[in-house]
Amino acid sequence: MRRALIALLPLLAAGPAFAADCSKDVAAAFEKQRTSKAFRVAMTQPSAEGPVDMTVDYLPPDRMLQTVKAAHMPGEQQTMLVGSRAFAGSSGAFEELLPQFTQSIVAEVATAVGPPKNLGAFECLGTVAFEGKDFVAYRTADPAAAGADPAKTMARTIYVDRASGLPAYNVVAALAGKDEPVLKAVYSYPADLTIEAPVGAPVQKPHQ
Repeated sequence: MRRALIALLPLLAAGPAFAADCSKDVAAAFEKQRTSKAFRVAMTQPSAEGPVDMTVDYLPPDRMLQTVKAAHMPGEQQTMLVGSRAFAGSSGAFEELLPQFTQSIVAEVATAVGPPKNLGAFECLGTVAFEGKDFVAYRTADPAAAGADPAKTMARTIYVDRASGLPAYNVVAALAGKDEPVLKAVYSYPADLTIEAPVGAPVQKPHQ
């Protein structure tokens, strides 16, 4: 059984605090996200077989649907949590998972939708244009560190929607900004999101 990849966006801890420390603003944005009715995280991860697209839908406090797609995979690989029941399947054909697997998924979802922890220190960047729109941006890195090379120093930037106060992008890239980001997660907040347990899903058989 494919293990769920829910814990995919741990925020990097920073080094020394910045003069313009906006860590509380970042924490407030993620607190607003977790208390929203629903939110979605979408990203693409590189792999040896090619890019892997991952989307994770959350309906706090205890519903989640993760969908993973790639050219080398036989259809969509999905993991779902509905309350205390977890399911896994491909292209809509689900099995209900055994308790030992369900427990870890319950714990991961609780962490993902729980209060923000260990966010690190963020500096204020002010209003920054990204993907054709202006956001309030925050960055965690220490570009003044002795001997730091901007081309090699990685920083995480959180872009927050100015109107809603909700996180919109989570980007990890070199400070030099010349290469493609190593991670770009896109947050959205679909109003019509529903996650329902599959009807009649068989219980997974224990491995012999």
